[in-house]
This record gives sequence, C-alpha cells and structure tokens, in this order.
Amino acid sequence: MPRRQPYVNVSAVISPAMSEDIDRLAKAAKVSKSTMVRKLLEERLTQRADERLTETYDKVEERLRRIESRFSAFMAKNVRLTAQNLFLDWYYYREFTDMEDADLKKLNEDARAFAGQQLKQMKDDERSSDDVV
Repeated sequence: MPRRQPYVNVSAVISPAMSEDIDRLAKAAKVSKSTMVRKLLEERLTQRADERLTETYDKVEERLRRIESRFSAFMAKNVRLTAQNLFLDWYYYREFTDMEDADLKKLNEDARAFAGQQLKQMKDDERSSDDVV
C-alpha cells in the first residue's frame, strides 16, 4: 500500500545531546524518531512563518499609524484655513457692504442650513453606494 503523502529523505548530522532529546520526546509521544523530527521541523517552520507574518503586520500597523497622523494634521490644517476664510468673509461683509446685522445673521443661518444639507446629502450618497456593493 503506497503512502498517502510522499516524503523526501533528508539526512542531517546532530549532536548526541539533540539525538537523546529527540529520542526522549519520541518515546513520550509514542512515535518514531523520524516522525518526531518531522513534527519538530514542521513546528519550527510554522513558527518562522508566523514570525514573518507578525513582522509584516507590525510594518503595516506602523504605516497606518503614520497615515492617520498625517491625515489628522491635514484635517486640522483644513479646519484652520476654513475658519480663516470664514473670518475674512464675515469681516468683508461687515465692513464693506451695507448689510444690516439682521441680514448678516440671516446670511449666516442660510449658510449653515446649506452646509447641513450638503452633509446630509453626502451621507445619503454614501449609504446608497454601500447598498449597491
């Protein structure tokens, strides 16, 4: 009856202490020395693959941290520039137009309502695009 999984013979020279350890582990597990060596090699190879995967995840995590930091700085700069623009617009309307304070307040309320409608529309658009996918 042929083996289900073909194995390749590999020879290796090990120290007597390692041989005794492998023999002891094989007897404890009630398997042959070659089976124990195979299991130990598989465990070590799996461990190395996991270590490489962990290193990759660490690099990705660090990269995401940097992206998040840069995006936060970008958003802060955006808010600051928007506030400066609002201040300059408000100053212009107050100093260089003949608008009354009540008209300025109405203009401000209209601008806020328009901004709220735009945000709501963007949120609705996001929801509808999520539903499609």
